[in-house]
Amino acid sequence: MEAREPIEAFRGAKLDAAIVGAGPAGAAAALALRRSGTESVAMIDWPRSRRMSIGESAAPGLAALLQRFGLDCRLECLGHLPCHGNVSFWGGTAPSIADFFRHASGPGWHLDRAAFDSWLRDQARDAGARLLAPARVLEAERDGEVWRLLLGTGTATIELSARWLLDATGRSAALSRRLGARLHRVDRLVALAVFGRPAAEARFRGFTMVEATEIGWWYGARLPDGRAMLALMTDADIARRNGLRAAAAFHEAWSATVEMRRFAAPLSPAEGPAVFSAATQFLDRAGGPSWLALGDALMALDPLSASGLTGALEDALAAGEVIAGSLSGSGSECLLAAGYAHRARVTLESYLTARFAIYAAERRWSESPFWRRRIAGSGNFGYHARQREEFAA
Repeated sequence: MEAREPIEAFRGAKLDAAIVGAGPAGAAAALALRRSGTESVAMIDWPRSRRMSIGESAAPGLAALLQRFGLDCRLECLGHLPCHGNVSFWGGTAPSIADFFRHASGPGWHLDRAAFDSWLRDQARDAGARLLAPARVLEAERDGEVWRLLLGTGTATIELSARWLLDATGRSAALSRRLGARLHRVDRLVALAVFGRPAAEARFRGFTMVEATEIGWWYGARLPDGRAMLALMTDADIARRNGLRAAAAFHEAWSATVEMRRFAAPLSPAEGPAVFSAATQFLDRAGGPSWLALGDALMALDPLSASGLTGALEDALAAGEVIAGSLSGSGSECLLAAGYAHRARVTLESYLTARFAIYAAERRWSESPFWRRRIAGSGNFGYHARQREEFAA
């Protein structure tokens, strides 16, 4: 990983904003804050080595968002591939093609996700944000107008203070839950992912592939390095019951597809898939006194939306406006935070409505557990509506 400052350089530091997490949401928030003139910004991160990085598909609008951060939006120059649209075998055997050629925001993207995340983090550091890693928050206590943080580095502990905290810890929402927020899960979707070898034919080249099956749905995309990403999205209990973490069972499920097996084949049939949570989940609040959640920590959406990355960047811009306005005295913290919470609630409401409509369009296996749960999910709207209201609290 990138070169970092010595841990001791942070001992006793007095920060304007401490961002817990240095993924896209955290790095973008650090960049937004520095661009707004916030002086002392640091990302606190505990890096994890992973077999693969997923989330490589980005919706149209990513390049325009990068421009708002003052960044070069020519992603093809950084080695990423434009995505021209989505091809879905959903609700029937005929393909449904949504192309991005006429999209006002330009194409989507198939990213080298690890490289993109590292690049964005470098942009934040070049703008003056600091990176404290490896480190995790052991204690966070409010002391008057500041937060007192105790951090563990694996070999030592250090104390520092910050006027604002941002939770960019991803799906764990670790900081927000420490501060009293509750996490609500709508489903138990998981992604079982492997690298693949694209078919030699040019069928749907440059498009994202989606194919519905009885036990869930498959996703496929060509990656910048010439490989493909193949992932089965299903519920955790279905994956467990069918033994899909095992290479043989996963390969058998892939072999049973109609379109995905024509798109790409697993690189190593003897290697089982990596497993990631892909559940829809959200916090019962968007923040509290001088702290905000953003990105997947705030709300994590179904991969069907392909909006995880763009949503994280939008959150970062909005959170940066709240903190910069509060620190400069140009706005009331309460009013600014309430606006941030309202924005989150509207996003969540729109997403849940769209999610139900998309899943309800697939009726071929309406009695199978995976699809029945999602079609019946509309009955939970009352419960989720009550939780959505808490964003405004």
